[in-house]
Amino acid sequence: MENHIISAQNLSQTIMFSDQNMYTPTNIEVDESYLLYHTFTEKFDPEIWNYYLNILPKKFQNEVFKFRRWQDRYNCLLGKLLVYLGHYLFCGSPLEFSRFLKDSYGKPYIKDSNIHFNISHSGNTAVCAFSKQSIGVDIEEVNDLDVTMFDTVFNPDEMLRINADGTSKFYEFWTIKEAVSKAIGKGLGIPLLDIKIKDKYVIYNNNEWQIESYKMGNKYCTVASGICNKIRIKEIEF
Repeated sequence: MENHIISAQNLSQTIMFSDQNMYTPTNIEVDESYLLYHTFTEKFDPEIWNYYLNILPKKFQNEVFKFRRWQDRYNCLLGKLLVYLGHYLFCGSPLEFSRFLKDSYGKPYIKDSNIHFNISHSGNTAVCAFSKQSIGVDIEEVNDLDVTMFDTVFNPDEMLRINADGTSKFYEFWTIKEAVSKAIGKGLGIPLLDIKIKDKYVIYNNNEWQIESYKMGNKYCTVASGICNKIRIKEIEF
């Protein structure tokens, strides 16, 4: 699958978070999805941090402060702000956070909305995918690791391909399985070994899931959905 991996940065359009009210709401077609992402390189000035933090109600602010590392706090905050911005871009109105809920499996959703979304973050990058169908996204920073320890996650054919291509293939395949698992929405109830990677799609329980994988600097990111998707990528600047 390596020949399918392209740089998300080469495909993306930049949107300023502060200019959201300047954009005409975009209707998401059934066969397309949007991937919003932000990569930070340093801390916000305290005044700017407080401005963005105060967009969230107290409940969500408390979730941000559960994290000790400032990078994790940023990712938690940015993930929620990407949902907020996506709702504005695709629904034409600010998000009422009282409608930002989690189902019994812990998957977030917006009550009474036909827009599905999914959040992921790793290192210094937060991503959020939007669609009118079930969707999952996963991003992982590439680090050195012993790939032989994961034979309970990957079947022999997948392990063969990982061993041949190394760590990068491991992270590509890992994000694929995680994204599909999140799209299905049953959390840890889905054994990743049962998700079987083909070429541009994945099989789970006799159902096909379409996948698109991207490189984002030193990270892999995969978007998974139920039908063939056109992925529109937008980099968000804060």
